[in-house]
Amino acid sequence: NANDGISLAQTAEGALQQSTNILQRMRDLSLQSANGSNSDSERTALNGEVKQLQKELDRISNTTTFGGRKLLDGSFGVASFQVGSAANEIISVGIDEMSAESLNGTYFKADGGGAVTAATASGTVDIAIGITGGSAVNVKVDMKGNETAEQAAAKIAAAVNDANVGIGAFSDGDTISYVSKAGKDGSGAITSAVSGVVIADTGSTGVGTAAGVAPSATAFAKTNDTVAKIDISTAKGAQSAVLVIDEAIKQIDAQRADLGAVQNRFDNTINNLKNIGENVSAARGRIEDTDFAAETANLTKNQVLQQAGTAILA
Repeated sequence: NANDGISLAQTAEGALQQSTNILQRMRDLSLQSANGSNSDSERTALNGEVKQLQKELDRISNTTTFGGRKLLDGSFGVASFQVGSAANEIISVGIDEMSAESLNGTYFKADGGGAVTAATASGTVDIAIGITGGSAVNVKVDMKGNETAEQAAAKIAAAVNDANVGIGAFSDGDTISYVSKAGKDGSGAITSAVSGVVIADTGSTGVGTAAGVAPSATAFAKTNDTVAKIDISTAKGAQSAVLVIDEAIKQIDAQRADLGAVQNRFDNTINNLKNIGENVSAARGRIEDTDFAAETANLTKNQVLQQAGTAILA
């Protein structure tokens, strides 16, 4: 029974290894798509491979079986293996669903709250990026005074990205949107790693404004996406995909760790059962096996008595 448990765990773990490889490939494609050198058609092509990999994840989830039972589609639940000679000497194995729809990740997103104004004067734009549980990070953008609203938005987004504090900024025309990775506050609750982005024109020369966003992004909404919903046909989608995939890999790693632990437990159980069997066999032998020294002495004694009886009769 314990060997059956090991075989089941190994079957599931082997399938999850391939699922991990698929997620790693999807992550590589997402990072490639996030690169600014890609055109829309190139991102579409990369997204096409991601869609095929999503289907392969589901195929593995739906077809991995042991003894006629599906292991990774969510129907397995918990199985108990009888590993001893007495009642209730069991080891339980639980396996969660590992389909593209069940693997998920959390991130936070926010809109810039309005359109970026065109730069009508040269000057400096201050950007304060609030860090949850830490000090704000401040960056500056220099405006020449002749940028369009689209150019100003692109400059501000680039400055936020260059800060490398766990937030991605994406300009679309004259608007900016943000994606923040998940973090935890002092109580352990999941929250946005970035609490807000405040943008202000603080130093203009001449008449007009360098640039501004009204209002700034101060509210990040929690978003929970699955691997099945990943779409890397845009740079923003690619960045979000990386966050989701990283969480999905952690989920698979946790399940594989559980399977590895239960395999080791089954191994130890088998070794213990072998030890018990050897000791019981030895004890039984001491009780039932012949004491050759004593029986040889009895044989010799009986032979002497027989010879003595024969001599008397003669």
